[in-house]
Amino acid sequence: MKAVHSEQLSYRYDGESSYALKEVNLEILCGSWTAIIGASGSGKSTLCQLLNGTLPRSGGGLREGKLEVMGLDPAAAELAEIIPAAGVLFQEHEAQLVRGIVEDEVAFGPENLCHPPEEVNRRIDLALAAVQLSDRRHDAVRRLSGGQRQRTAIAAVLSLQPQLLVFDDACASLDAAAQGSFLQLCTALQEEGRTVITASGRFDDAARSASRVIVLSGGGVVLDGPPAELLRRCHGQLAELGLLPRLPREAAAAAPLGPALLEVKGLTFTYPGGRRALAGAAFTLRRGEWALLTGKNGSGKTTLSRLLMGLAPAPRGTISYEGRDLAGRPVHETAALFGYVFQQPEHMFTSHSVWEELIYGLHGGLPPAQRPELTPQQRELAEELLAEAGLTARLEASPYLLSRGERRLLAVICQLILPKALYILDEPTAGMDYRDISRIVKLCRSACHRGAAVLLITHDPELLAAEATLSLHLDGGRLTAAPAPQTQL
Repeated sequence: MKAVHSEQLSYRYDGESSYALKEVNLEILCGSWTAIIGASGSGKSTLCQLLNGTLPRSGGGLREGKLEVMGLDPAAAELAEIIPAAGVLFQEHEAQLVRGIVEDEVAFGPENLCHPPEEVNRRIDLALAAVQLSDRRHDAVRRLSGGQRQRTAIAAVLSLQPQLLVFDDACASLDAAAQGSFLQLCTALQEEGRTVITASGRFDDAARSASRVIVLSGGGVVLDGPPAELLRRCHGQLAELGLLPRLPREAAAAAPLGPALLEVKGLTFTYPGGRRALAGAAFTLRRGEWALLTGKNGSGKTTLSRLLMGLAPAPRGTISYEGRDLAGRPVHETAALFGYVFQQPEHMFTSHSVWEELIYGLHGGLPPAQRPELTPQQRELAEELLAEAGLTARLEASPYLLSRGERRLLAVICQLILPKALYILDEPTAGMDYRDISRIVKLCRSACHRGAAVLLITHDPELLAAEATLSLHLDGGRLTAAPAPQTQL
């Protein structure tokens, strides 16, 4: 039996003249594990959302052609029919978290399908055990790390026990151990007879583990076959598409390091309720320094970045900028010194177009009639940043209609357009293809050469270590620091 069958499937978003998917013909058999991979903007997330009817049912737009999932048209079937047929973890998994407590999130679907309480509890137990969150069952979702929230969203999909499971960038925010557990989960689901589809922006371990890989580019299928065969036969094409790294290259010359910019000494932080996130953290960042911050999900990485920005209260004498204590300083003053890109950059957007979003910080949100004219230098910098981010052709597009990689790049250049002493980027490469990762590298390198420091939180240290000068690692709230290993992208 076919789990997915499409004929000439096309989709165009409202307000867009071009198609996100164009004439896609697919057959995916029940019980198989298929990986759909493609660079940013290739159409893979659009396809994932079509499979359970989110598009066009909730997102609007125009779908053309034929699509059947487990024998149903997901755009026309009743929700009570399509939910047990196809479950999708969205690329923006935060949008699927609608309750405040972990177990409530996982129970939400089965309860709305009117399963009896004992069945709902059984499904909660199984789903949380599958993503290794049983011990966080009663925790508030907002207290979880980004990776733990992503695992909560996975558990919420698992609790529905659909025949087809679609995981769009499920590993994007997961540490290495959690990624390994996810692959084991996919294998177990397939062994149970379920159909699994994983989608990502790289030829990653999930693609290598699948029995079939479908490669999208420009909204259409360009490659289709077993992973080993595609790697052997099409390695160059996959690298050209940004799905595999290019041949190793020498790292560019590091920026000259200047005087100490930021000093952290004995930083300890405990959340209300007694959970200690940091214990005696200490490090120094100098001008021109590029530091990587790594650690497992929940190790305290985002907590540290929030303390540096003043979004959480740091004890006096623990964080200083050029010798001045930052404790108690108003957040807007710290924001004038440090730029910050959140894990979910779309939470930062305020404007209707890419251009307006980029220059927002230059006019402080003033109405058009009150805005000062951009100086020639400001306009030149804005155009350079757009070109480096690959967004020159997207000036009039809504930031919310960009692909995930494009949104992350936009969020980064929105900070870089303003001169800051330090830029803190929280997992900017999560889920990115290799082409966009190279863009992030160039943007960060340029910032360092201008005399700023960069602190980049990542689960991809092997892709960035060739550029970094300092490696910071958090484990159980304890921080270690060492010169970054010089591996190559």
